[in-house]
Amino acid sequence: MKRRVGPVWFVAAGVSLVIFVAAFYLLGPRPRRVVPTELKPTPTGTVNVLIIGKDARAVGPVVNEGRQRNEREKMCHSDIVIVCHINLGVPRVSLVAIPRDLLVEVPGITTAASNTDFTHMEKIAHTYAIGGDKLLRKTVTNLLGIPIHRSIAFDFDTFRMAFDILRPFIGVLRVGDVDLTERDQALKFARKRHGLKHDDADRCRNAVSFIRAIMSRTWWLGGSRLGDIVVRRLFSTVGEDTDLTPDEVNQIVDGLRRAGFSPATTETAVLVGEGSNVTLARYSMTMSCYLPVYREIEKQVDRFLLDKADVQALDFMSQEPYRMPGYVDSNYVVPLGPTHTVALLPFDTAGMDTQLQRTRLKELGRAGVHSRHHQPTKDLVPSVSAETTAVDSVRKD
Repeated sequence: MKRRVGPVWFVAAGVSLVIFVAAFYLLGPRPRRVVPTELKPTPTGTVNVLIIGKDARAVGPVVNEGRQRNEREKMCHSDIVIVCHINLGVPRVSLVAIPRDLLVEVPGITTAASNTDFTHMEKIAHTYAIGGDKLLRKTVTNLLGIPIHRSIAFDFDTFRMAFDILRPFIGVLRVGDVDLTERDQALKFARKRHGLKHDDADRCRNAVSFIRAIMSRTWWLGGSRLGDIVVRRLFSTVGEDTDLTPDEVNQIVDGLRRAGFSPATTETAVLVGEGSNVTLARYSMTMSCYLPVYREIEKQVDRFLLDKADVQALDFMSQEPYRMPGYVDSNYVVPLGPTHTVALLPFDTAGMDTQLQRTRLKELGRAGVHSRHHQPTKDLVPSVSAETTAVDSVRKD
């Protein structure tokens, strides 16, 4: 006697077939197509995308935090600035972070007499507040000598929303010795600098390592219909904070895949700088800054951004030693007028980051001796203080 096959088996078989077909459709390669875009790589096949993490504070109450975009300040600082350098010919990807407190010349804004006239320069983080991504891109080009083709910026909301979109594909994301599992934890990890041994340099290292880990976990989506859906969701989240398009992302990813790129080969670097207190004339104010170590940065540009593989350069992903230029030892804390007095630190600060300086001051019983600041000139950066603190639940640690 033959056993009759119950209807439940037909339903199960039908569901399995639908799932299989859907998975094959979504995960299978999409038909190759060439969509014309306005993104034009350099003659050597390179594209540079500026990745920005901005500290825009919420305007009014924060609603449904991390799940929707809240109205935020239009004028804010760029806490994270990373150049994503893509060479479609080699193929190669480099992630180069620029410390937020690095002093730079800003085209049309600063009036430095030389590349060591640091008192007449500006923190690169403030550049975004002064002129947005356009001025920041010009400043990065002026500093590094490379074109910036596109930029993409994330605020506290869009970062968390993007992490949630990617979370099903990345699982538990391990960055260094930290396991990231949810959006608030990931945002705190990306923003944290106070309490880290090397302050903002360590934050830069965490940021580029985070992006490389995301690339490694999601690379398999490239060229698939599911990958296209994910990319479009991400760009819908970011909105007007980018001039990059989904089709341009496909152009880059398809080009790298055809050339045999593996995300495991992605290189990361942090521009070499040395912490120092500097009186900035624009604000009549003494701030904790990073002085650029030009000799090392020039080699980093050659190695990581101009693809000169034979150049030996520090990636500065750890605190590697280097030859200190003489100008780093100079004193840049100076009075700017009869009413402006600045107390000098009672010890040699060469080679010290800001955390170590604070510790040393406490040891000497002089904590706060260098914190006598005057208010910044209001017409230079209206409504933005020298150091912005977010007012929503994500705080600077």
